[in-house]
Formats: sequence, C-alpha cells, structure tokens
Amino acid sequence: MKQLLKRGVPDFFTKFIAKNDPGNWEDISPVRQELREHLLKEQGNCCAYTEIRLAGNESCHIDHYYTRNLFPQKTFEYDNMLVSCNSEKYGAKYKDKQIKTVDDYNNLVNPVEDPPSDYLEFSFTGELIPTGGCVKGKKTISFFNLNEKTLIERRKTMVTCLLQMKNDLTEDEMVESIGEFETMTRQLYKDCIEETPIPYEHHDNTIEF
Repeated sequence: MKQLLKRGVPDFFTKFIAKNDPGNWEDISPVRQELREHLLKEQGNCCAYTEIRLAGNESCHIDHYYTRNLFPQKTFEYDNMLVSCNSEKYGAKYKDKQIKTVDDYNNLVNPVEDPPSDYLEFSFTGELIPTGGCVKGKKTISFFNLNEKTLIERRKTMVTCLLQMKNDLTEDEMVESIGEFETMTRQLYKDCIEETPIPYEHHDNTIEF
C-alpha cells in the first residue's frame, strides 16, 4: 500500500454531478468507465491497496474506502474513490466484508490520508509486517488480507528480480522494470543498498531479526 496523491476532481465528473445531481451510485453509469480510467491512471495503473498491476478496466472496480452503506454522504466524494483489484480474497472486496460498523475504521490505514509506510513495511520473505508491531498496521493487514498466500508468492517473485538486478539498476529504473509493488520495491532496494537487516514475522506473531 502506498500513499495516493489526489490531483483534484476531474472536470468531467464535476460537471456531470452539477448537471445531473445523482441520488445514488448507479446514476453515474454514463461516466463511470471514464472515472475509473482516470483514477487508475492517477494510481499508476496499480491497485490502491495491494499495489498489484491492473490490466485495464476489466480487472478492477471503483472502491469507496468508506463504504456507501455506512457513509452515504461520501458516495460522490472524489477522495473516497480508489481503484482496486477484483479479487474476493484481498483488497477492497475483502475489506468490505470485514467492515461492519463505523468504528471498524478506527486504526485502519487510509492511503489517501495516511502515509502507509509509517505503519507497514515489507520483508524479503514477501510478507507485509506492521511497523514496530503497531495496531494500525496489524489491523490494516488483516482487514485487507494483505498477506494472502498468492500475494506473498507474487511479492517473493518480485524480491528475486530485485536481488538479481539491484547492482545494475537505479531505484527508479528498478521500479519501472518491476512494474508493481512500488512501495516494496523502493523500501527493499534501499535496504539492499544500505545492507539493513529486515525483520520477518513468524506465525506466532512475534517479530525477529
């Protein structure tokens, strides 16, 4: 998960809202695809929560970080819209199944409002771990299922590529070459250069070097 920098509401969406005054989410269907494409480009064509690369509109959807059923007033707020992968096992759809009450958002990282790297970090095992064992990091990993098995395996593959190419590419070149998991790539690239040991988390939830 990386911090997302919103660049302001796109004009086409502002004009559509002003002209049509939609009452529910289905009312924006005439501009939904264009909005999704705009958000996806803003996110660098990667999922807002897992940072996996998304292959076009068919593999993703617009997520409301604050769910529409609990926060209907945020339905058309641009900063509440993020593009996520379509997996039921992790990401936005998994998060939506965990959220039951407004209080569930307490101690949950919002990539638009929070710097995720303050609460989450990566290990060379492919696992995402809570920084210093912090509650906010643990809950975010749990609610988005960011250590789902296939995600870990995908990140392990990325680590293998990074270790093979770290002496030949700059940090930015590495990010471009790998094409996903930018936050992890940047962190582990720096860790390689600085030769910093990375903690890893066992199944008993203890963190060791």
